Amino acid sequence: MNTTSDYLPYLLQGIVSSVALGGSSFVAAAVIGLLLALIRDHSSHLVKFLISIYISVFRALPELLTIFLAYYGSIGFARSVGIPDPSPFAAALTALGIQIGSYACQIFSDAYRAVPRGLLEAAQAVGMPGYLINVRIAIPLMLRLAAPSLGSLLLVVIKLTAIASAIGVTELTRRAQIVAGATHDPLPAFAYAAAVYLVVAAILNRPGFSGGRFV
Repeated sequence: MNTTSDYLPYLLQGIVSSVALGGSSFVAAAVIGLLLALIRDHSSHLVKFLISIYISVFRALPELLTIFLAYYGSIGFARSVGIPDPSPFAAALTALGIQIGSYACQIFSDAYRAVPRGLLEAAQAVGMPGYLINVRIAIPLMLRLAAPSLGSLLLVVIKLTAIASAIGVTELTRRAQIVAGATHDPLPAFAYAAAVYLVVAAILNRPGFSGGRFV
């Protein structure tokens, strides 16, 4: 009978899926959060209210429930219009991107409020268009100010990919479950998976990423 160590290459392939799902979800969340933060600070009270509702709802929902809703909801929609069912990976990416986007929006909103007003007012005074002020001044400063929190958020998203195993995404935790069933020895399988997560966390927290800093 094979031992857990024989399945180590199979387990290590799982971290590729975990990092791919976590990284793509983080990018989607960051884009959503950045756009909504910029819109939020330059919009009517109604738009601000709707964005606040979005943040409140998705910060309150458990991530696993959001993944289930996205997965089974997308399957129901796909079958109602006669298109192929979406993959579990795509459903998990959508769910995590939207939900983590609510956290990213708050991070970027806080960063935007920390941008020195004098810089923005000076740009307006010389006639710089609003979009150019955002591209050249506001967004670069927001990214720098938000970097520590975004670094922590990235690590959280990587860990959250484990719950995507509930809908069949064969990331690291799911592969550990498969190995545990094949070897009938669950402790080593999950211990190996834990060790891999610790290595990933150590890489993300090394100098250059220390404290979640990317700069």
